[in-house]
Amino acid sequence: MVSAIAWHLRVGGPWRALPPSFPPWRTVYGWFRRWLGMDLFDALLRETARRRRRKVGRQPGPRLGIIDTQSVKCIAVRGPRGCDAAKSVVGRKRVALVDAEGHWLAVAVVPASVQDRDALEALDAGKATWLTLREGVYDGAFAAERCRAWSNLHGMRHRVVAREPKAKGFVVLARRWVVERSFGWVSHWGGLARDRAGRLDVAAARLAFVSILSGFETLLNSMPIRDPAQ
Repeated sequence: MVSAIAWHLRVGGPWRALPPSFPPWRTVYGWFRRWLGMDLFDALLRETARRRRRKVGRQPGPRLGIIDTQSVKCIAVRGPRGCDAAKSVVGRKRVALVDAEGHWLAVAVVPASVQDRDALEALDAGKATWLTLREGVYDGAFAAERCRAWSNLHGMRHRVVAREPKAKGFVVLARRWVVERSFGWVSHWGGLARDRAGRLDVAAARLAFVSILSGFETLLNSMPIRDPAQ
């Protein structure tokens, strides 16, 4: 089942396009929805983050969280969607919470028409499972007072890392590049190029599933650490 879901998300396309070597697509999708109903993907996402943090010598519970959004187009399926006027995207918006290393801690999906400052509430359940977080890093879109109130509600300091007004061209922002890299880690999965789910929770589960597989792949086939002096 896991291989069939991974093939579907890696290649993209409809569930009906699963090759004959896998179980029937209705069976595969049925198990995917069953695991979603058990909150299995959220639990595995947290466990993957803890294992990856231990492997790099960090405590299992992070103290710093970085939050950002990504707007993606949506195919013609049923379900809520919206228009992100700032990015000219009709579809959905992914809301990500990662740690200082870029490990996925929580993910949610909302219609693209939802403003960034209003999207934080979608992470309430995900943030509640990480009680060790003490500081949140955001971009300028989260500078509203309601965003600070959300951070205070969850016991975090609110730090906004904004781009300098006089800056030109590409500029690397402290801590902000980490979450952008996390989005880049899953960008080569064809099933995530566009949102294909009819429900928002299914869309979030698809992204969580890919993050889990990518995380375990890193645990099993990690890059060797080179000595900086070499």
